[in-house]
Parts: sequence; C-alpha cells; structure tokens
Amino acid sequence: MNAAKKLVKSMEELGVEAIFGIPGGANLPFYDALVDSDIWSYLMRHEQQATHAAEGYARVKRKPGIASGTSGPGATNLITGIVNAAMDSAPLVAITGQVTRPFMGTDAFQESDIVGMVLPHVKYATTVLRSERLTQEFVNAYFCASSPRAGPVLIDVPRDVFQEEVSGEFTLEPEPGFARSPREPSGEAILKAVELIERSKRPLILVGGGVWSSDATSEVLELAERVHAPVVTTTPGKTSVPEDHPNVLGVVGMHGRVEANLAMVEADLVIAIGSRLSDRAIGPANEFRKGKSLIHLDIDPSEDSKVVKPDVFIQSDCKLALRALLRTLRGSRSDVDPEWIPRLKEVGAVYDEYMLSQDDSGALSSWKVVKLLRDELPRSAIVTTGVGQHQMWAQLFYRVLEPGTFITSAGLGTMGFGLPAAFGAKVAAPNRVVANLDGDGSFLMTCQTLANIAENDVPVITVIFDNRSLGMVRQWQDLFYRRRYKDVDFTDLTNLVKLSEAFGVEAHFVQDYNDLRSHVRRAVRDDQAMVLDVPVNRDEKVFPMVPPGKPLEETIYPPGFSPRPVLDLKGTSTR
Repeated sequence: MNAAKKLVKSMEELGVEAIFGIPGGANLPFYDALVDSDIWSYLMRHEQQATHAAEGYARVKRKPGIASGTSGPGATNLITGIVNAAMDSAPLVAITGQVTRPFMGTDAFQESDIVGMVLPHVKYATTVLRSERLTQEFVNAYFCASSPRAGPVLIDVPRDVFQEEVSGEFTLEPEPGFARSPREPSGEAILKAVELIERSKRPLILVGGGVWSSDATSEVLELAERVHAPVVTTTPGKTSVPEDHPNVLGVVGMHGRVEANLAMVEADLVIAIGSRLSDRAIGPANEFRKGKSLIHLDIDPSEDSKVVKPDVFIQSDCKLALRALLRTLRGSRSDVDPEWIPRLKEVGAVYDEYMLSQDDSGALSSWKVVKLLRDELPRSAIVTTGVGQHQMWAQLFYRVLEPGTFITSAGLGTMGFGLPAAFGAKVAAPNRVVANLDGDGSFLMTCQTLANIAENDVPVITVIFDNRSLGMVRQWQDLFYRRRYKDVDFTDLTNLVKLSEAFGVEAHFVQDYNDLRSHVRRAVRDDQAMVLDVPVNRDEKVFPMVPPGKPLEETIYPPGFSPRPVLDLKGTSTR
C-alpha cells in the first residue's frame, strides 16, 4: 500500500474517529486513503474552523483532535487554531500537505514553510521526507500532543511522500522522548508546601486548566475541604471544578467575580494548581505577590518562576502532587478564619442581587440571558463561547455544574472560536446538549460552520448576544479612550436570522425572556440545531473589571455597587 493508506491504518488503530479539514492538491492522497476508512472526515468551510473544531473535540474527549489542510494557504490558515491550542494546552495534531520534494525550496505554487512558521508554538513539528517514516512520525506526534503538558503538533507531508509505496508493518509505539510519564513530586517540596499550608490563616486555592487535564477535580475539592480554603479559578480553569460546591467562588481576574478577586487580595497563601499565572488572572506579578506566600503546582518545569517566583514549586502532574499533599497533611485544619468563606459568599450574593435588580426595559440584559440559559440547559450540557463581552458574562454568571463542560478561548482570545468548537464538541459527545454562546462580531467570523452543523446533522444551539458592535473593544474605547469610537459598530444590514436560515439552520429573533426560554426548551427537548438572535444594549458594559496593568485591588464595580457594606458589616482582612 502507499504511505497515505498506511498512515490511515495507523490512525484507525490508535482510535482516531474524526478529522476536521479541507482537501487540496497536496493532501489529496491522504483524503483518497480516507475513502476506504471508518474515520469520519468533516469538510469544514475554512481551515481555522477545522482547528477550532478539532480542539473542541479534543477538550471533550481528552485525546488529540485531528485537523488537516493542504499546502500554502491551507496550511497557513491552520496557524491561528494551532496557537490557540498551544495557549490553552489542548492536544491537537495538524496534518498539512506540502509540494513534492523536487519542488521544495523553489517557491513552487502553494509552497510555504509551515514548520518554520509554527515552531515557536508547537511541541513538535516536522516535514516528513521519507515515506517509510510517515506512520512513525504520526504516532510520535499523536503521543506527543497528549503527553504532559498537552499541546499542538504538526506533521507536514509532501504529496509524493503520501503517494510512495511502502512495505512492512507499523508500530503504535512512539519513539523515545515523544511520550513522557509525569514525574513524581519531590518529597522535600511537598513537606515545605505542607508547612506553609499549616501556618496559613487564609489559604486560597487557584485552579487552572491543568486540573481538568489531569482529572484532579476530586483532589482539589478534598484539599479545599481539609484546609477550609476557598477555590477560585482562572478562565481556562473554570471548567475544572463544579461551581455549586460550597468552597468554589468562581473566576478570578480582569473580569472575575467580586468575591473571587477579594479572596485573592485577602489570602495569606495561594496554592496555584495547573495554572500559568496569567496577567489576566493575577494582575501585575509584583502586586500579586505582596503579603502572601505562593505554592505553585505544575507539570511544566518552565512555569517555575516564569511569571512569579513561588516559595515552593512542585513539578508534577496535578493529581499526583495533590495526592501527595493530602497524604502528608495532618488531618483537617481547625484554626483558619471560619468567617472568611461565608463573608466572601455573601459579597457575591449581594453582587448577584444588585445585577439582577437592574432595569432592562429597553433591551434584554446579557447577565440575565446567561442565568436563564444556565437554568434551562441540563447540568451535563457543554457550553462553548466566542470571545468578547458575552464570554465575560458567561464566565461570571454561567455556573459550571459538571467539570469539563465549559470550553472557551482563554490564552489567545480568538474571536470566532465558539461555533466551530461547539461543532467539534458535539461530534465528540453526540448524546449531550451543546450550546455556543456568541457575540455578533465573533459569530460572523466563523458562521460558515452552520453549514457543517446542518449538513452533518450535528445539532448545536447558538445564542448570539447581538449588540451590533465589537462590544469589548467598544468598552475599552469608552473607558480608556475618551469614548472616541472607531471601527467598532456594525450596521443592521446583516440579518443574522436569514443568514442562519440560508445555511439550513432554524433561527429566531428573540423578543423577550419568555420567548428565549421557549425556544431553548424546544431545542433541548428535540436535540435540534437552532440560532437565537438576542438583542442586547450596545452600551452595556461588563463589570467588575480590573483596568489593564492594574492590581486586583483596583477593580471597577458596576455603577451604584460596592462590596463595602458587606465588608464593613462582616469585617475585612487584618492581613
């Protein structure tokens, strides 16, 4: 058989079920081999959408998603999704076609150095120049993508390499260095961490996306209960813990929950687990570090002191490290501040009450829409988001009830991510409800994915927060650029309902909350694709907000709201 057919055979043996991509001249032999395979290939409408769909699939399955593009523009169109997967540590294998070997380096038609372009953002990338190496390189890449720390890889294959005849058996074992087992945590580091925990009066657990990747949710919650610590999350960490747990306060950072940011400010110890301590989560590193100790658990040694120098760095898989901590801790803590978590929870409840009391007679309120969706969607529903104000409203008001059910573009902040990611998630979990919460600007970047949803009968519910603007950019221009609005507002010429219907998906313009509730209930009941165009106010702003470059203490609250009454009544930190 030729190398392409042998490659597909190895993919089947490894359990690959789906490929998202677009064929072209350079990767046609690969697609020809797929004709006789049980692997389902989805013809996306743009290669960027292929990578986002593959990432949505990977985040649900916890195994690599596969995206494919031809040479030249097919390959370069994959780059945004590859970098997105790198920033959020998602396992992704990109397979690109390349011009034939005799023409490489001659600026041939549709030639591009895709390996050189993506090298800074992938775990591994190579151009396969020997056909007998193709299957082994895929196996290497597949295991590399999912081995700790997960991320994207790329194999670039000249068309004539695909076509060459090959003989011999293939192995499903990666070569040395491509699949690494997580190291056991240092006993010395564990003892130092336990000492810091046992001295702390206000310990706080900061959860990142690594907790979901390592399946360490139960260990995090056990630690929180043992040491009576509140749990806050980064944006990618939101999917890692159930937000109805009594210790979980929600997302921290630039658009974090009021109570979560207060907890971060008041803590005397932060236990950061599976987080890269992004500026969007902790603010300026020097300000974050003041007055508190830091224990940092991460599988990636490069995270040690990359942003903040910790008192203790534990390099290990989150699950292994937490189990070691739990074994070493002496019983449960009884000397921590007993009123800290209840007071923080009360601040959050007052914030919710304030927001829900606001008058929205002129338009639907985004936060009320999000809370309605949480009430109507099943606990197990998977929600994806685009990027913008709607994403921040979702992280503030959409409570994750089952880990692994919130998928968003956090590190790169890629507009257009939500719809193709939802498509990939539904392919991965056909028996679960999947909903995409999107903004109109984000939706319009990848709306062609509706064609895939309709043609493949992969029903996704899409709710568009339609303010006819790039809402987050507009908010920044309002707050920081003296309302000098430029290139942020759309006209009403594009009818999003008719656009969706043109792709073959039922769509409705939502008149009020009852209208929205009725449509969502029917879409959930019948498991059908539906687009709901929800008008929201163009001047609506997402608060709380920490100005860029400022510490969490400088949070801007909604006009008329302050946490001070609760803090003054209950007592503030004495740290």
